[in-house]
This record gives sequence, C-alpha cells and structure tokens, in this order.
Amino acid sequence: MFENAYKRIEAVSHERAVFIEASTPEEIWKEVLEQDKQTIVSLFNAMRQLVYEVGVPKWLVELSAAGLYHGIYRWWGHYVKESDYFADHFSPLVSHSLMAFLQRQYTLAHMGCSVVMAWDDQAQQMVHYRSLDWKGAEDIALATRRFKFINAKGNEVAKVAGVAAMMGVLTGVKQGFSISINYAPWKRSARFQSDPTFKIRQLLEDESINSFEAALEAVKTWKVGSPCFISLCGVLKGEAAVVELSTSSRVHVRHMGEKEYLVQTNHYDLQSSPFVEHNETPYTESMNEQEWYEGELLQHSQQRACVLEEAMAKRDGPLCNALNSAYLQVPVLNWESAQLVVMRPKNADMDLYACFDA
Repeated sequence: MFENAYKRIEAVSHERAVFIEASTPEEIWKEVLEQDKQTIVSLFNAMRQLVYEVGVPKWLVELSAAGLYHGIYRWWGHYVKESDYFADHFSPLVSHSLMAFLQRQYTLAHMGCSVVMAWDDQAQQMVHYRSLDWKGAEDIALATRRFKFINAKGNEVAKVAGVAAMMGVLTGVKQGFSISINYAPWKRSARFQSDPTFKIRQLLEDESINSFEAALEAVKTWKVGSPCFISLCGVLKGEAAVVELSTSSRVHVRHMGEKEYLVQTNHYDLQSSPFVEHNETPYTESMNEQEWYEGELLQHSQQRACVLEEAMAKRDGPLCNALNSAYLQVPVLNWESAQLVVMRPKNADMDLYACFDA
C-alpha cells in the first residue's frame, strides 16, 4: 500500500484486548503485559532518555517528577493505579513518580501530527486520516499496537491506535465517531489539569457517548493540561470538526460543514482562529526535500497542511488513493513519523501502520 524512500511503512497486526471495566490494573492490561514485556522495557528506556536529553539535569527531572507525583498525581491524577502497577511490574527500571511523569508527555512534550477528515464518495462514508510524529519515532513504531477496549460483557467498545504501556489515547474510533489529538504551539502552557490523552480515553470508554454531536459537546467542556487540537469525525457527510482548546475556558471550533474536507496540522487556523499569535514562525527560505524531511515539526506545519489541501483539491479518482499518496509526501512524512492511522467511524473500522526508517 505504501512505498517511500525515507520510511518503511508496515501494517500493524498486533492486537491486544484492554479490559476497561476490570477491577485491577493487572486484569485491565493482562494481554499487553503477557505479550509485550520486552517491547515495553525498550520503550521506557527510550522515553526516559528523551526526557533526559532536553537539557535539564537528570536529578532535577526526577525531583520534579517526584514533587508532581506526591503533590498532585497521587491524589488527583487519572489512571494512577494503572501507572503505579506498571512501575511496580517493571521495577527498578522506573519509579512510580517517573512513570506518572512519562504518562503525561503529551502535556509536556512537542510532537507533530497531520489530520484529514473527508467524505468518501465511493465508499459513501466519512474517513479520518491521521499521522503521528514524535521524537523516538522508531521506538514508538515498534511499540504500536491496536487496542480493543472490551467492557464487562465482553463487547468491543472502541479501537485505539495505541502504544504499549501508554495509559492515555492519542487516536481512537468507536461506532459513531473517531477522535485524534494534535499538539498546539502554545509556549509555557502546561497546567494542573488532566493530560488530554486521558480525556480521550475516558470519552472512548463512555458508552453513553456514541455520536459525533455528543462527543463534540463533551470535548468543548474539557479542561486539559495543555492546549491542543482535537479532531472529531462522525458518520454523516460533513460531520467533522477541529476543537481548539486553550489555557482558559475559551474554545474555538472549526466545522467541515459543506466543505469537502477538513485539514489540521500543528498551527492555529490562519483565517478563523483567535489564537494565531501562538503559531510558530513557518519556514520561509527555499528548502530541498531532505531539508523539509529533517525540519522542525512546528515550523513546517503550514507546509504539511498545504500538501494535504493541495492533494485534496487536485484529486482525480478515489479519495483513498489521493490521501495515501499525500501522506507519503515530505514533510507530511518526516523523520519523526511513527504511525499512520485510517479510521471509518461508520463501522468503527481502523487501519493501523507503523513507520520505520527505510
């Protein structure tokens, strides 16, 4: 399906059940722990190394993690029992506090993502394409799994493009809607609210929310640990929106409506958003393909959006062909690309791919 000189893109066959209503962390994550232990060890080592590479002394990272854990996460944090269980399971590799800190990397770290939501005339359904770009892409690709959220009755509630040992959710689909998160360029914005990936997991677990409209109303009320873009895609033609969550209760929503598609990367919409002053300055110099591929994600966000919008505007033939090709173009595909996900909320379908260095 995908061929590229920069990346080897492979369909992910690993599927794990996550028993979301089980009473203990051990029962919730038993399939993952039974089958992915060594992968998780490798991922923890890689993510821990990334945290230590940001220029902050190791002792200060661990002291900060301990302070946050004992002062906040332990008392008010989401999924702390699960986080503690994983830390105990892999002791002494990682402490309770560092595990909780690593679980909140979406609030604390930069990453890029590119989303297109559109109506597929041929298939007569909405589709939601999403690439995930993150430092440590190779390790994330190796740990990529398709999670099936299973309730107490043994029924599948949602599918998630997951990462082994990550409690939160970046990308998921259930009957009625799909959802993904993109990093937003808002400096010094982390605050003491839930990591948005935890909010996404809660939304997918909630069986009372099973439509685009219900999901949109829920997301607009969220208070999250850092500003972000939440992309929601429904079943009916035009049911797609991007919710821009800020540091306050102020929310901006962009709807697909009568348009043919909706694109979101990692900048605030230049025409409609009230938050455009937070955008990173885009690249303006002439750059070759290799330079775009190796560029900074936030600075080539507008270029990624242009590539996707141009592909949609000029497409002549099946939608999937145009998007499959667009997602292989640099810099939509870049050195930090780790996952590619295609979701169809009409039937809660998900195609999941991992991106490895070629």
